[in-house]
Amino acid sequence: MSRICGSMPPPEKSPRMIVKLALLLALAAAAACDTGTDSSGVPDAAVSVDASAICLEAIEHDDLEWIHQNVFLPQCGSFRTCHTDFMGQPAAGLNLDAERTEAQILADLVGQPCVSDGLDGLGLTRVVAGDAAGSHLMVLIDHVSRGGRLDGLLPDKGTMPVNNPLICIQKRDTIARWIDSLPP
Repeated sequence: MSRICGSMPPPEKSPRMIVKLALLLALAAAAACDTGTDSSGVPDAAVSVDASAICLEAIEHDDLEWIHQNVFLPQCGSFRTCHTDFMGQPAAGLNLDAERTEAQILADLVGQPCVSDGLDGLGLTRVVAGDAAGSHLMVLIDHVSRGGRLDGLLPDKGTMPVNNPLICIQKRDTIARWIDSLPP
């Protein structure tokens, strides 16, 4: 085999090398998606056995500021095609960007109709102040079809966060406590 300009011959592709490369690619792909893990790498969905630190912290909260920083931003508003103003079209008209104030988020959630594809005009409300059970947000994040506890109509895209595991039960309960704490 001749070399061109001193180049090295191609490396041999052993089965062990192929397995290592496949594992590396799988890890890179998993790292590219935010599946709701904390800095320890523990997925939110694994709470029944090993709750992540942020999920355990959720137990002590029922405030929108904490929910926005620790649930909405990393799991709903950090994707370019979901609930951000990227390209001027946040999903379902709900913008959860970091720049949004608590008052803006409240105005976009509380008392607002669900406008996701497949839910328009059905009389569903995103968040009903003082009534987590009557808030469709809870159905979207805690649906029985994905191992959650609630049943109800889903938008065409399904449960939230789309294409990711349900957020941990502690975070879902924190959101429910926050909704229940809102004055009707």
